Amino acid sequence: RFRNVTGVQTCALPICARQRLGAAPLAWLFEQLGHHWTQAAPAPEACFHGLRPLAVDGVVWATPDTPSNRAAYGSTANQYRTAPWPQVRATCLMDTHTHIIRAASLSGMALGELTSARELIKHVPDQSLTLFDRLYYAASFLLDWQQAGHERHWLMRAKPNLRYEIITTFAAGDWWVRLPVSPQARAQRPDLAATWEARLIECRVGGQLQRYLTSLPDPRRYPAREIVAHYVQRWEIELGFREIKQGLLHKAPLLRSKQPELVGQELWGTLLAYNLIREEMRQMASELNVEPRQLSFQWLTLAITMALTSWSLENKIGRAHV
Repeated sequence: RFRNVTGVQTCALPICARQRLGAAPLAWLFEQLGHHWTQAAPAPEACFHGLRPLAVDGVVWATPDTPSNRAAYGSTANQYRTAPWPQVRATCLMDTHTHIIRAASLSGMALGELTSARELIKHVPDQSLTLFDRLYYAASFLLDWQQAGHERHWLMRAKPNLRYEIITTFAAGDWWVRLPVSPQARAQRPDLAATWEARLIECRVGGQLQRYLTSLPDPRRYPAREIVAHYVQRWEIELGFREIKQGLLHKAPLLRSKQPELVGQELWGTLLAYNLIREEMRQMASELNVEPRQLSFQWLTLAITMALTSWSLENKIGRAHV
């Protein structure tokens, strides 16, 4: 017996059956549905000048402290202490308009988030704009991201100590710049040139000077002010992670599974359940002619849970066939 991600007590699979099932089927189902639900062209109002809005970030869960979990996942550590629980990270690619997670990569803490994010490149659609935080600043990663298809653009905050050389000035605080590639990066990737290029935008936000880097090249098609205003959507992925942890997992401090394979199964099931609810919300928003972000995830989760527990089996089967 175990609780599903909506918190409803179930009498589903005994633990031996969970072990036989493993994580792979749920990972496959999550990938297939995530791809299917984000295949349709987004509504024009959901796009940034014709580009699908996406975001990438990582989220960490703690697992039960068993020898197998600690060996498989490890935990964060600094000069003062090591985290008391093994931890697992999911690096996710999310549609910021619908909050549907298009793809995810699960890893232990020994694998860096940037390295884990490389697994997402093959899932990026053409005509898209992906938002990153400063952690993802790496020439090889960003170049691979934008060169993997047609118009696969990116936008991120720039580091304060950024080194660059101005090539073209578009307007005050808006330049096309040349950036150095570190010797360490070139040692790992000999195919990289000594420099690479991007657009640098500098402006004041809330009275503070902010810098942004992007692959968006045309200042007429992509005005600097609109680029800066769009970056606030990066927080949509943070809100999505909060919905998962608070709305689905009820702020549980730990996952339940004591074996790495079952930890993976539990997380793929959680992400799958989240996408199911988000897809239902997308359809509801379309019928109501509102944005999906205007609907309450918490209330919709409660409504769906109540429906699943109160409907008769015949109604559930009929709904599934429809």
